[in-house]
Amino acid sequence: MRHLYIQTAFLGDLLLSIPSLKRIRKWDPQGEITLLCRKGLGDVMKNLRLCDEIIEVDKKNKESVRSLEKWQAEAEFDYIICPHQSLRSHKIAKSINAKNKLGYKKWWNSSYFNQRIERQIQWPEAIRQLQLIALMDSNLSSQIGDLHFDYKRESLEVPEWASMKVSHLAWPKESYQEIEKKFLNQLSFSKPYICIAPGSVWETKRWTEEGFVKSAMTLARQGYQILILGAPDERELCEKVQRQVPQSLSMAGNLSIWQSMMVLHSARALICNDSGAMHMAAVVGTPIVSVFGPTVQELGYRPWSQGSIVLENNDLLCRPCGQHGGRKCPIGTHICMKSVSHNDVVDRIQLHLT
Repeated sequence: MRHLYIQTAFLGDLLLSIPSLKRIRKWDPQGEITLLCRKGLGDVMKNLRLCDEIIEVDKKNKESVRSLEKWQAEAEFDYIICPHQSLRSHKIAKSINAKNKLGYKKWWNSSYFNQRIERQIQWPEAIRQLQLIALMDSNLSSQIGDLHFDYKRESLEVPEWASMKVSHLAWPKESYQEIEKKFLNQLSFSKPYICIAPGSVWETKRWTEEGFVKSAMTLARQGYQILILGAPDERELCEKVQRQVPQSLSMAGNLSIWQSMMVLHSARALICNDSGAMHMAAVVGTPIVSVFGPTVQELGYRPWSQGSIVLENNDLLCRPCGQHGGRKCPIGTHICMKSVSHNDVVDRIQLHLT
């Protein structure tokens, strides 16, 4: 059979689709899986070897959209699975010839899918997407029904069948040597290191600069190299942190997503915000300590990996202040992030290091 998975959201949401892609493969080992994703993310998914075909789209590029429309007219599938909730993605699903079209139920989309379910907001996002796969795989329904999550706990038990960890990943020694040369041998992957990722697309989702600096300095004094990861537009923030932390190196803006995952794969742990780096670490199985502020675990986007830890202030009535965070704290204090101590972060990291 041929399956199309439509997920044109940002990197974190796409990575949270991994359990569903793995489950499709298990349910139909001989089937072909095509992934439709955002431009620039296809190489990562191709390298993860979870799909047979990758179709990228740049929604802002007319030529890319025209190319997609031509492909839509010719494509044919047995199943289309669409966890992405935008009208554009729904229209893509509607326009393609397929026997079965699976999506979340909305008041306006009855003509877009022939199988719809309610999106259960009480579940983590990875499980919400797996609920669509359960429409194909009846064994999955009972497994999901047996789950229970306590969002007030710092750590989480992730069932193996729902894990987003990709166990077959491995990088040759030469790939690490290539990065060492890029940074003029300022680092050595043979020495133990810890990654920190201080950035986020949304300013209010960033833990304090002081928190990252003090945590990194404590771990550097214990003999760990500190590698700072970030996107190109986070370079200034990452370099500012680097200047304050001995034995640290900012790699922000100098690595591809795939290379960042490679670096995370061999790290002892990651300290981060609710961000894309957090989800990348979950894919490669790196221990995570993540600081949550304007967002909460109940929204469904916590780090989806065994033993990952979320630190947050659950006593604040102002949380959450939005679905994704914001540019400024609505009450002007940013107390949700300022109230998380670097000592607490280091204590949780030590649990992973012992």
